[in-house]
Amino acid sequence: MAENTNFIKDSSQILLEGLRLSNNPDKTVVDDENGINGKLNVSEDGRKYYMAIFADPTNPLAPEKTRMVAQTTNSNGDPIWRAGRPEKMKKFVGKLIPGDFITRKVEMYEIGENEVEIYSCVVLKGENIETVFRQNGHDILSDNDGYTPDADVDTDDAPEILVAQPETTVTQ
Repeated sequence: MAENTNFIKDSSQILLEGLRLSNNPDKTVVDDENGINGKLNVSEDGRKYYMAIFADPTNPLAPEKTRMVAQTTNSNGDPIWRAGRPEKMKKFVGKLIPGDFITRKVEMYEIGENEVEIYSCVVLKGENIETVFRQNGHDILSDNDGYTPDADVDTDDAPEILVAQPETTVTQ
């Protein structure tokens, strides 16, 4: 049976390194007893959010990646936490969770003065890779263009890597 490349591998895990607010000083911050140090960011449409920091548990020198965790809205348009409540996420800091860093070739975009066509993001268990990329503003180009995405690299002959649980500090 062929592997479904729209989802991460069942065995994939990443380390939830920490939680923080946006680095942008122009973003709105409000008091929230369940927030990060009693604070959360608020989007222009009134939804609360914060940033989750993820790390590769097998490589301490690999760059960390962040992902925004935000409220969604119910049928009345009211902001609610359907997933990622900060008080629950705090309990997972320093632990491995099902997820992966996925890199794909995407439509050309600019970072500063540079044009790039590769994008990486955090994809969690059960999430569709194409959907996560689209939610982050990037459409994946066809895998038939000669680019080999991370998930398709043959690692059958690679040595087994034992994952050590690093010491972490919980920021609350």
